[in-house]
Amino acid sequence: MKKNLKFLLLAPFLMAILCESDDDQCRSISPEFWLDVENISDNYNTDEIIWISAEANSELLLGCPGEDMRQVLRDGLFVLKLTNELENLNALVVQDYDVIYEFGSEYDGSYCSEYVSYVPEYLDNELVYKFRIGISINQPGDYCLAMVRNNYFNFEQENNFEIFEPYNTLDNNVKFNRCGNTYIRYGYLDRYFLSINP
Repeated sequence: MKKNLKFLLLAPFLMAILCESDDDQCRSISPEFWLDVENISDNYNTDEIIWISAEANSELLLGCPGEDMRQVLRDGLFVLKLTNELENLNALVVQDYDVIYEFGSEYDGSYCSEYVSYVPEYLDNELVYKFRIGISINQPGDYCLAMVRNNYFNFEQENNFEIFEPYNTLDNNVKFNRCGNTYIRYGYLDRYFLSINP
């Protein structure tokens, strides 16, 4: 009887210890970056640079001890060529472009990147994480820039949706294959559409 009573008295403490590891697990959270296209246009030349930048308050980054913050902050942009020539897809991932990193750097940690990767740079004097990259697409055509992970294009900027209209066969969605898997970017607001002139 005393043994059972001891167990009943100790049970809540044992449960608290067992649950503690799940509740107290550290989860890193990256701040959201809202991307601005600095030189908005509906068309660019093949040698023209499209400048994209963003910054976020460094206090919004929650990191776990010993974790690589580059891993937490990394993101990227798919460069997608719009097409009507594929069944149940309306875009192709392309890699025929040049990238300039003015602030931030490339992140090389994916087994199959196929996108413009970036890691924002910490600016100590401003207490922000910032990146500014330039992308120059080398082949003519209609394109869509779409986010890889967690960041967003600024909704208040023009995104040239009219360029997408001839390819809009999947209910406003952009659908493409990457590394053997099919991806969908739902809706059209959080994208940037552009044409590259011959």
